[in-house]
Amino acid sequence: MKGSPQLFFFVLLTSQIPPASGQVDVSADLEKIRVRFHMPGLSAMAVKNGRLVAQGAAGYRRQGDNWPLLISDRINIGSCTKWMTATVAGRLVDRGQIGWSTRVRDLFTNYENFNPAFFDVTLDQLLAHRAGIEDRDTFENRHWSQLMTQNGTISRIRRWVAESVLKDAPQVRPGEYLYSNQGYAVAAAMLEMASGKNWETLIKEEVFRPVGMKTATLGIVYDDKRPPKNPVGHYLTFGATLPVPEEAMVPKELYRYQAANGAGGFVICTLQDWTKFLSIHAGNSNYLSRNTAKRLREAYPGPPGPDGENYGRGVFVDDRDWARPGPALDHNGDIFGHETVFWMAPARGFIGVVFTNCFSRDKSTFRALDSAAVLVTPNDSFRTGKLRFGEHPPRSSSAQRR
Repeated sequence: MKGSPQLFFFVLLTSQIPPASGQVDVSADLEKIRVRFHMPGLSAMAVKNGRLVAQGAAGYRRQGDNWPLLISDRINIGSCTKWMTATVAGRLVDRGQIGWSTRVRDLFTNYENFNPAFFDVTLDQLLAHRAGIEDRDTFENRHWSQLMTQNGTISRIRRWVAESVLKDAPQVRPGEYLYSNQGYAVAAAMLEMASGKNWETLIKEEVFRPVGMKTATLGIVYDDKRPPKNPVGHYLTFGATLPVPEEAMVPKELYRYQAANGAGGFVICTLQDWTKFLSIHAGNSNYLSRNTAKRLREAYPGPPGPDGENYGRGVFVDDRDWARPGPALDHNGDIFGHETVFWMAPARGFIGVVFTNCFSRDKSTFRALDSAAVLVTPNDSFRTGKLRFGEHPPRSSSAQRR
């Protein structure tokens, strides 16, 4: 079943997604999952055809405080930002300001200083992690200390990041899959050159405002105030049961981190505003052209990644029984001790989002998110329009993807 333009505009023009009759409160079940996997807080929300069908929150904003985590709290969605950046690209493509096949050499006037392997890398390849650009760990090992010395606007530092990785040797052959935050920095630099606006302005003008994401901003959501006004990020060491609050990144590092990684993971919003964005990819509307909307829901053509990943432009594309007759789309994000995952079935109008304020080195966070995703992922009864929860788990969650 496809969404309608009328439903799309209804969602965008209302400040709250309307509840469905029989809405399910999953807070008690989330509490069991939270305690089992030692998370400080856990929240989730599910939407079907533009109506809220399930939501809940459990636990606390900060370990050791009694201030509860709320379903209305703003959170860092981390790498789930990538689909927003790809959507910005789609909007510019629809207006003819850039093309999916626009190459590095078409916009960087100094491209001859780059590694020749990158001359003909396209915007489409960058958004699909098929450009051969080094991953974040490699970039930070090579360039972090120099990044911290860069001055100027965020856009200027982002341009330096892009040129630095384009001068390096490809980490894999262009065309092969390698997940790369810095590939998104290159894509963002290309969008800036094509539009004359920085990425921060573009995502506000092309996503936040038209989609009606009133709580959406950029940066880091939490601070060290007591009691906490927002969810605090936590870290759970391997085998531990007590998550430890993380300190916020200092402004100097945060500024340069935004330049290097922002286009791949820097959005803050509520779960509800996040589902508003996801809703534009769950139906038909005039927000994107038909061809662009289709491209943004499809896997990039070619062999999958080394772990079987089928990545599109900013989103993983998977085959799940509960999503048929179309694909299941998903992504996770981890940043500043916040972890998120979404699953959606555009053909069925279903969206599920999950959050916890804890990062772990073992699989505790992954298992907590996966269990919560199962809780709000419909089984085959969804085919008949009846929602039941917790009976048809995904075969795997994207929560392990970073």
